[in-house]
Amino acid sequence: MDLYDRQKELELDIPESVGVIGIGGVGSWVALNMALVGVKKMVLVDHDTIEPHNLNRTLFKLKHVGIAKVLALSELIYERRNDIQVFPIQKKLEDLNEFEMQMLKDCEVVIDCRDTTNPPLPSDLAKKQLITAGYDGFSVTIHINPKYNSVWGEEQVTYTITPSFLVPPQFLASLITLYICCSEIHREHEKISTFDIRKVFDFLNL
Repeated sequence: MDLYDRQKELELDIPESVGVIGIGGVGSWVALNMALVGVKKMVLVDHDTIEPHNLNRTLFKLKHVGIAKVLALSELIYERRNDIQVFPIQKKLEDLNEFEMQMLKDCEVVIDCRDTTNPPLPSDLAKKQLITAGYDGFSVTIHINPKYNSVWGEEQVTYTITPSFLVPPQFLASLITLYICCSEIHREHEKISTFDIRKVFDFLNL
């Protein structure tokens, strides 16, 4: 039985290659999701190592504390999929050399999950980003066809402490994966929506 038989009738539009920049709460789940649906090549970019406080919202394990996020995530992906190539790059985006940057540019889709919009993605990467998302506690933001001069208003955004637990990043990562893999729901124009994740129950009349 083919590993992906049960999803074939869904007629998903799965990209061959994906670059994920920022392997934190949202980015780690996005990368794993994309690997699970069948992406064949993945480039992971993050300069950071895993700290104990990361473990309440990521799939990393206690044994990974102190290890580079990109290396630990590569291990976790390979535990589940042997039909993918993962290229971990332990650097900040702005520190990539020409070869590493080209690896990202060669990806079909790029997903920017960094904690900051500074520096913005180079234009040839930005045009490959269909969607991005972020959260602050229960408040989540979905951004379709993002333009970096309007991601979070006029200010460049970074943070030191964001109220967080497992649900918001997992929820956002699932929405990002769904949007990328279902071309019929893609939008042509930029759109930003911010809402309280708890309001989903109101929408469902629960």
